[in-house]
Amino acid sequence: MINFVDEEISFIYEDILEYFMLLANDMKGLCVVKKAIQQVKNLGLLEKFKKMIADNALALVHNPYGNYAIQTAFEV
Repeated sequence: MINFVDEEISFIYEDILEYFMLLANDMKGLCVVKKAIQQVKNLGLLEKFKKMIADNALALVHNPYGNYAIQTAFEV
């Protein structure tokens, strides 16, 4: 298994953040969001994910998939 440091793949995290709501509200996109939240080790990127979730919490809890993004963030 190959592991990359966050700096090498930060462009992927930035794209996930850019399309966060679209991904988090989709069945397959949610898997991408959850994996990103679980794998990110850079505290700056993690803060961006937390802010995105906090800013969109109301919309996320009303979506059958979005609420799982919130649950994953709480677990991390």
